[in-house]
Amino acid sequence: TLPQLKVKIMAEGELRQRRGEADQATQDAKDEEIARLRAELEASRKKTEATTEEEKAKQFIQEVNDSLEKNKPGTVRGLSNQAKAYKEKLEKDPMNMELIFQLGIAYAVDQQWEKSVNVLLRGWKRVDEFTDAAIRTEFRMCLSQGSEKIGKYRQALAVIADAEDIDEPEEQRGLEVLRCKVYCANGDTTKALQALNRALEGLPFDKAAGLWANLVTSLKKVGAYDISKSSLLALASEDEKGRAQETVEAMEKLVAYKDAYYATGEPTPLSSSKKYAMGGVAAVLFFIMMYCLYLLEHASLSKMELKK
Repeated sequence: TLPQLKVKIMAEGELRQRRGEADQATQDAKDEEIARLRAELEASRKKTEATTEEEKAKQFIQEVNDSLEKNKPGTVRGLSNQAKAYKEKLEKDPMNMELIFQLGIAYAVDQQWEKSVNVLLRGWKRVDEFTDAAIRTEFRMCLSQGSEKIGKYRQALAVIADAEDIDEPEEQRGLEVLRCKVYCANGDTTKALQALNRALEGLPFDKAAGLWANLVTSLKKVGAYDISKSSLLALASEDEKGRAQETVEAMEKLVAYKDAYYATGEPTPLSSSKKYAMGGVAAVLFFIMMYCLYLLEHASLSKMELKK
């Protein structure tokens, strides 16, 4: 009958409504669960990123300390077999200039700078006996470098004054860096800046910044820091100018840390939080800086060792 049909239709409508409400409730529950899971995933991702950045910062700091310790001034290694062999030979032939040179180099490689200087001084006035101009310069560079390291600055200046230029560009750059250090140690700002500019010539900005960073401490002593910094920034190309200042600031922080480390062995720790915000830039620049230092300190010595 009509009333029964009407009741049936109404009942079906209510059922569909309840089903619809149930379906909507289920969908809402699913949406809420998805939103919750997304929020948890995002929170987990951020936590992981923070942990990763923290770990990266700590790892970087450890690598910095390890590198600084490895290159720490005054670190004396044991006497190498090579140095012992040249020492024995020189004792049997004390006037032999080649043996004087090779023993001086061997001591320098072993970081035995006092011994290196004492040996090389025996041949300083006889350097012109070498017919090869490169050998003469290398002899003087090693003696001057050693003299500067042990604080005999006037002696370092007297020796480097006779050093002849070298045809090989990178070796010449090392000579200019040594000249800059020696001039700074003797208070000659003008010559120090001239040597620095020659050393920087032709280098890409990042490598120039690394080289400059290794001379910052010396340059500050003679009031040449600001001028040298301007000269460095002028080397940046148009594409590099935006990050050049950031690069220099990162280098300055690393130099300050290096100086503090070498002065005390326990500098104020590098912060791994916002206070230490140099990040990946600093890591790259630090190792450029230390690589430049390694090249300038050791490359010429290694080359000299081959000339036996």
